[in-house]
Amino acid sequence: MKLTIHRGTHEIGGSCLEISSGSGHTRLIVDIGLPLINADGSPFDWDPYRGFSVDQLQDEKVLPNVEGLYEGGKPSVNAVLLSHAHLDHYGLLRFVHPDIAIYMSKGTRGLVEVANAFLDASIRLDSVHPFKMWRTFKVGEFTITPYLVDHSAPDAAAFLIEGEQRVFYTGDFRGHGRKRILLDTVIRNPPANVDYLVMEGSMLGRDEGLYLNEDAVEQAMYQLIQHQGGPCYVFTSSQNLDRLVSIYRATRRSNKTLVIDLYTAFVLDKLSILSPSVPQFSWQGVRVLFSHYHAGKLADQDLQLLYKYRKSKIDFEEIRDNQRDKVILVKDSQYSRTVISKLRQRAKATAVFSMWSGYLERTNLRHFLESQNIEMTEVHTSGHAYLSQLKSLAEALKPRFVIPIHTFHPERYSDIFPNVIQLKDGETMELQATNRHGSRRCRALSNEFIDKLNPEKDGIYGPLVELVRQNKDLHMEFSGQLDLQNLENRLPKDEVCTIHYKGNSILNLHRDGSFRIAPAFTKGVGLPKFLRTQDDVSTYVGLAPRIMFNVANYGKTSMEIEYEQMIIRANNLERRVNSEYIVVYNQYTIFNKQWDLLAIKWPRAERRKPTGQLALIEVKYALNPEIKTAYEQLERYYTCLQEILEDLCREMELILRQKLTLKLIERTPEQVKQLEKLKLERDPKKTEIILFLVDYNPNSVWKSGMIEKAKELPFAEQIRIVDGGLAMWDQGLKRLIQS
Repeated sequence: MKLTIHRGTHEIGGSCLEISSGSGHTRLIVDIGLPLINADGSPFDWDPYRGFSVDQLQDEKVLPNVEGLYEGGKPSVNAVLLSHAHLDHYGLLRFVHPDIAIYMSKGTRGLVEVANAFLDASIRLDSVHPFKMWRTFKVGEFTITPYLVDHSAPDAAAFLIEGEQRVFYTGDFRGHGRKRILLDTVIRNPPANVDYLVMEGSMLGRDEGLYLNEDAVEQAMYQLIQHQGGPCYVFTSSQNLDRLVSIYRATRRSNKTLVIDLYTAFVLDKLSILSPSVPQFSWQGVRVLFSHYHAGKLADQDLQLLYKYRKSKIDFEEIRDNQRDKVILVKDSQYSRTVISKLRQRAKATAVFSMWSGYLERTNLRHFLESQNIEMTEVHTSGHAYLSQLKSLAEALKPRFVIPIHTFHPERYSDIFPNVIQLKDGETMELQATNRHGSRRCRALSNEFIDKLNPEKDGIYGPLVELVRQNKDLHMEFSGQLDLQNLENRLPKDEVCTIHYKGNSILNLHRDGSFRIAPAFTKGVGLPKFLRTQDDVSTYVGLAPRIMFNVANYGKTSMEIEYEQMIIRANNLERRVNSEYIVVYNQYTIFNKQWDLLAIKWPRAERRKPTGQLALIEVKYALNPEIKTAYEQLERYYTCLQEILEDLCREMELILRQKLTLKLIERTPEQVKQLEKLKLERDPKKTEIILFLVDYNPNSVWKSGMIEKAKELPFAEQIRIVDGGLAMWDQGLKRLIQS
C-alpha cells in the first residue's frame, strides 16, 4: 500500500489524502478540500479563481496535482470518500470526474445540497453513494468502515481503511460536543491492529478557550439571553448543528423567540433526517425572517419551500416593535448589518460571537457593533480535539505509526506521540507490512546531525553539547528518525535533540534549525527565531542560564523526573563512581507507554567481554499511589520487551555509541573503546527489570502489597529493587526473590 497526503501536512484546510493498493489497481481519495490559506499565510479567496480551468487551478496549486481525478481527463481513481461537509474537506468536489464514485454520509449529502442551492457549489450528486456509519463497504481491494465522530459538522466520519495494512483516518473530530460519547465509545472499543493513524491536530498551538464543551456554551448563552434588555444577535455558522441546538435550548429556557433566516431553516430541514431532536422552523419559539436573496435562491430550487417556511415567517416590523424577546441568528454580512442598523434598538442590544475567534481578525465587525452601541461577547468551543483527546485516541488505537494532517504544527507530534512519520505535501510513502510489535523507528540521530552536534568536528551545534558537558544538571536526549532496517536512511520525518533541566525541556531543536521552548521559560529572554548560525547558537548558550532560572520558577516540579536526571548524572557522568550501569535513554515512549529509564548493565567483573545486558528502570518517588499497581506496569513492560528486544538492543547500542562520541557519557579512554564495541544480550531472561524506589517508607502498605504481587510474576527472578541512592551497583540491588 502507498499513502500520499496531497495537501494538509503543514496547514489546516484543503485536506486531500490518497491511499492506493500494493497492486496499484485501487486508488482512494479521502477528502478534496478548498484551501483556507495562501502560501504566505493570508486567507484564501476563491473569487479570483472562478472560471479557471482544471489545468489552470493545478498550475496555481489550488487543485492538488492528482492524476486521474479530475473532469476532462481519463479517470483512474476508484472513489472519493468525504469525511464531512466543511468546505476545507469537500470544497473542490465539483472538479472530480463524473465517472468517479463519491461516498458520503446522508448528513453530508444534505449539506452539499444546501451548498448547491445557496453557494452555487455546482456539485453533481448522481455519482454519490451514501454510506451508513459503522457499516463496512468495499471499494476495489479496500474494505472501509466509517465511524461517526463528534465534530461541529453534523454526521462527520472517520474511516478505517483496510488493505495490506490498516489505516485509520480521523478526519476532524473532538470529544466535547453534544456527541462526545462517540469518542469515548471508540476509546473503549477501538478497532484492533491499526498500523497507521492519520490524525488531525488543529488545536496544537491554539488555546482551548474559555468554554471547554458545548454544555458550557449553552449555559453561557442562557445567562446572556436571560438578562438581555434588547435584541440579542448571535453570529454563528448555520451548519454547526450542535451550536444551533445550544442556542435554541438557551433561547427556550429564557422564554425568548429564536429568529432564523431562510438559509438556516433550509439547513435544519435537510438535517431533520439525522434525528427528531434537530430544531425545526415549525417548532414553538422559532420564527423565520425572509430576505429577497434567500427567497430567490429557494425559489430556484423549489418554490413550494417558500410556502412551507412561510408558516413561521416573521416580518421586520414585528421584530422592531417587540425586540426584547428576540434572539436573532445573523452572519457577518452586509444584509445583517443593514438589519441591525435599521432596528435602532429602543433597549440596549447585545451580541454574541460564537465562532472561532480567528474570523474576527479578518473583519471590522467589532468596530461596527461598537458604532451601534452593541457590546459583543465571545462564546465558543472548538470543533476540534484538544491535546488530551488526541492522546486518548492514540493510546486506545495503539498504532504502529502516527501521521500528522490538518495542522500548522506537525513538528509537535514527535513530542507527544511515539513513532511519528511527518510527511510533506505530495510525498508518497510505502506502508510497510512489518510485525506490529517491531519498532522500525530508531531514535538515534543521523550521522549528519551528530556531526553538527560534535564540538570536536566544529559542528555548528557543538556549543550546545559543551553546555551540557559543563553543566551536569543538564542532559541531552535524541529523537531521531532512522529506519532500523537500513540505518543509512532517515525515515521521512524530523530529527530532534532536546536539552532537559529539572524535568523540563529548555531546548527542543529540530534538524532544520527551528526550535521550541515553552513560552513561560522564555519570558523576558530575547532569543533568535532560529538556531541556524554560529551567532544564533552563541546567543542561546549565553541566555541558557536565564531560561534555567525561569524553569526553576515556572517549571513542573516533579521530583520523580528530577531523580531520573540525578540517576543519569550519577551513573553516566561521575567518573569516581564508575557504576555498573549506564543510562542510555530517559522517557522512552513505545506503544503509547513511557519507560522511565533504559540502561545498559556492564558488570565490572566482565568488562573484558564486549557484552552487556539491557536494564529497564521504573522510578517511583515517595508516596506515589502508582506504587500499588507497579507490578502491572512491570508485567506490561516485560511482555513488550519480549516482542521488540532485538530492535531495542540495536537502537540502544547505536545511541550509546553516539553519546560516547559526543562525550555525554564519561568513562576512561580504555572503557570508551570497549563500550564502542559493546553488544547487548538478546535473551529476554538476561534483561533486568529494576524498580527504583526513592524515599519510600519501608513499612508502607502500598509498597509491601505491591511487592507480594510482583513476586507472583513469571519473571520475578529478574526483578531488582533499589532503595535510595543514585549510582547502581549489582551488589546494591536487592533481588525480589532471594535465591
